Amino acid sequence: MAEKGYWERFTLSRASRRRVLAGGMAAGVGVAALGAVGCGGGEERPAQPVDRSGLLSTPEDSSARAKPGGVFKNVINTDVVSFDPLSSSSFNTQSSVAYYTYPRMLKFVAAKYPNRATGASEGDLAESFELSGDKLQLTFKLRQGLKWENRAPTSGREIDADDVVFSWKKFAQVSPFRPDMAYSEANPQAPVESVSAPDKRTVVFKMKQPDASIVQLFTTAILFFVMPRESDGGFDPKGEVRGYGPFLLEEYRPSALHVWRKNPDYYVKGRPYYDKVENPIVSEYASRLAQFRAGNIWLTQATQDDVIQTKKDIPALLLRQGESFATTPSFIGFGYEGNSPFKDERVRQAASMLIDVELMADVISNRPKFAADGLEVPIRYHTMVGAGWEGYWVDPLDDKKFGPNAKYLRFNPAESKKLLTAAGFPNGFETDLYYNQGTQYGTTYHRVAEILVGMFSEGGIRVRQQPKDYQTDWLPNYYYSYTQSANPGKTPPGYNGIIWAAERGYPTVASQLFATMHKDGARFHGMAPDGRNAHLGDPQANSMIEKIRGEFDLQKQQDLVGDFIRYITGKSYQRPYPYDALGFGTYWPCVANLGLLRTYAGGNAVTETFGQAVWIDDTKPPFKPA
Repeated sequence: MAEKGYWERFTLSRASRRRVLAGGMAAGVGVAALGAVGCGGGEERPAQPVDRSGLLSTPEDSSARAKPGGVFKNVINTDVVSFDPLSSSSFNTQSSVAYYTYPRMLKFVAAKYPNRATGASEGDLAESFELSGDKLQLTFKLRQGLKWENRAPTSGREIDADDVVFSWKKFAQVSPFRPDMAYSEANPQAPVESVSAPDKRTVVFKMKQPDASIVQLFTTAILFFVMPRESDGGFDPKGEVRGYGPFLLEEYRPSALHVWRKNPDYYVKGRPYYDKVENPIVSEYASRLAQFRAGNIWLTQATQDDVIQTKKDIPALLLRQGESFATTPSFIGFGYEGNSPFKDERVRQAASMLIDVELMADVISNRPKFAADGLEVPIRYHTMVGAGWEGYWVDPLDDKKFGPNAKYLRFNPAESKKLLTAAGFPNGFETDLYYNQGTQYGTTYHRVAEILVGMFSEGGIRVRQQPKDYQTDWLPNYYYSYTQSANPGKTPPGYNGIIWAAERGYPTVASQLFATMHKDGARFHGMAPDGRNAHLGDPQANSMIEKIRGEFDLQKQQDLVGDFIRYITGKSYQRPYPYDALGFGTYWPCVANLGLLRTYAGGNAVTETFGQAVWIDDTKPPFKPA
């Protein structure tokens, strides 16, 4: 286990950081130069990890020895609220249920290590697809012979175009994500205006306006799934499943266990290799780690504090380093209600400049400890476009490419103090930090909240921690507080203070920006150029995003995104999570072919990669000693 807690290590690292800053300033080295240490100024990261420890492994192709059978030992950290991906906004509904058993129209083409997935799409429920020359019609031809689960009321019925039409109409009516895709008067920027089924194998989607992300929107594993039309009255989709995918639900014990069994009629013959997946629900990190160390869970559970010690204690484990940076950063948002000081963009800029990126990377990603063990932990500074979006992301440490607004993503407490003073807060002020008190966002999320409190308070923004219940308070009153689609027919409630929020991934930069930073987006978090009507957003930002969505030329779209990054960083409506690191995970060797196939952002690890290549090698630990 970790020798020091996060908060203790933060305090020690902070003192050390101050000494470094003091020495650097005295020597004429500015904060920006210090910020560049370990970041490479935006250069491409090495293709292979830097390993002086001898502990790392890389994916191995064992397909020639692959054999079917076995029970895969996995885990989830929280139960699902609903099994219905067409009506639920919960990522757990998708990752713990829909990924296993409900098809999408398309899926991303997986790449074989060491290649990377390109974002190209191929059929899933659809066998083929065609986008018209004017980009206003997308036609799918369905695979023949695919059948829903052979259990009443679906009873092995063949999947047809009527299921797709039913699912789309339900998605367009009730899905929290309908603003991403389904046009209506309430969602005037969404692309899809109508759907029809000329025959049992053909589905035609017609567009209200072209959207450069339309194919990827039907490909991603976070938006539209197809469900049987019997889910309308024939069974309760919130608590039952009648699926078609690589797995079918065999057993569900609320708050205890999910068991999935292999679908013998899955269209990829011979896949998945293993017969079942067991997902016990274990909310406590210490319990998950203990079960992993005992060999009862096979995929990495250790935080960056514990991963190296876990590997040293159990040498048979495989240690792997992440290969790509995150595409969607979590974020710090600001509320505009009442007497909120965050109505003034100078205050938002000041808050952003109080976050010490390098210190946070040292504390959360445990860089000094990894360095002592001979392992490099590369990081990149996030913008509101995540650091993993190659070709779109602009490095905030590159002044020439980014421009003057890059300073708002760098640690500079002296400049922050000047901005607060100019805004009328020479002695700072008190405010609240709201965040999800549940386990849905993982172990590190709560530790980051503590560190943010410390960093803000050191700069004069004295923060009170306000954890909130996920379902009843956090989602409606804070996360969706400025989202018009989540508050139909009324003005969104808004809040006064700061939120610390996790964000889900999206299949393209354009779809991410629309969903989170356009006033009509499904997860819009508020912007107010004049401090009022934050639910209506920033007109300039709205216009820029609309141009990005409609641009099909890749280079032109990337240029537009760069302009948006620079603009939105200056306004500081949100502060992206400061950085991403190529961290480490440990795995049991029995998970053969782990990492051999690689999916794309917004993909589905179960169908694109995990269920297609991974097999259980019972000649390896924990089945047998190394």
